[in-house]
Amino acid sequence: MPTLTVPRPAASFDVTMHDGAVIRVRRHGNPEGLRLVLCHGNGFAIDAYVPFWGRLLERFDIVLYDQRNHGQNPRHTVEAHDLPNFVRDMETVFHAIRREFGERPAVGVFHSISGVTSLWHALEYGKRWDALVMVDPALIPAPGLPAHEVAHKFETMLAHWSKGRKDDFADPAELAAHFAKSKSLRRWVPGAHELMARSILRQDEKTGRWHLCCPPAGESRVYTTNYQTHISHRFAELPMPAKVIGADPDQPDAQAPGKVARAMHAQFGHPYEAIPDTSHMLLIEKPAECERALLEFVEKFKL
Repeated sequence: MPTLTVPRPAASFDVTMHDGAVIRVRRHGNPEGLRLVLCHGNGFAIDAYVPFWGRLLERFDIVLYDQRNHGQNPRHTVEAHDLPNFVRDMETVFHAIRREFGERPAVGVFHSISGVTSLWHALEYGKRWDALVMVDPALIPAPGLPAHEVAHKFETMLAHWSKGRKDDFADPAELAAHFAKSKSLRRWVPGAHELMARSILRQDEKTGRWHLCCPPAGESRVYTTNYQTHISHRFAELPMPAKVIGADPDQPDAQAPGKVARAMHAQFGHPYEAIPDTSHMLLIEKPAECERALLEFVEKFKL
């Protein structure tokens, strides 16, 4: 089994949010290339997506951040761990990146809950990214719209599941073994289960035990605030070009985000591509195919 490693960033800095939460921003890749800013899905960490973004380092200026209370960020209050604060955080991070790394064209590449965040952020604050790529965004259509029921039911289930999620491990290998046995995570590239476990756990120095960086109550709170949010019908209001790269909606185990992505494309006709034989974690299942789908979109713009 190969061991996936995360390269050391060329630069990093911490930025404080409006309520005191701290987010660490890291820079990798080619500083002369087009800037891509990436963030992850709920409960995950952007380091674990290196099978995807690691392919882009030679060509692009890669800037990464984790949502508050995730990945490399210190723990903040659970009460402030929700989708509205993710949106405010994105605005703060956007300006901090430009201040620290210079003002230049940038494409946002955001997976799952970060994709939802990016849509809300654009509607709230206007054009920040020169183009936007949402990867299987976990959008919940409003009642009465196509795919509302399947999306609402799925997100509600996740809110209940995550609240009771196991949060105590002897070692990251314990969580990695659980991931590897999961049928829904069977498509991940070799080494990805171990990398994900290492990326989303933090060791308690006093006890030696490992705990989730994102507390289960916080993860549940994000799912809850997301299923209460209905903004997919405003997709056409985006002030920048956007593409949705979705999971395969025709798989027997297809989940709600992939089905919503296809329904939205039928409604709005925006650039959209579903990656065959993938699930919600497509970026670490078929990273080469996701890279191609990204490049076909961004190469259309002379940024």
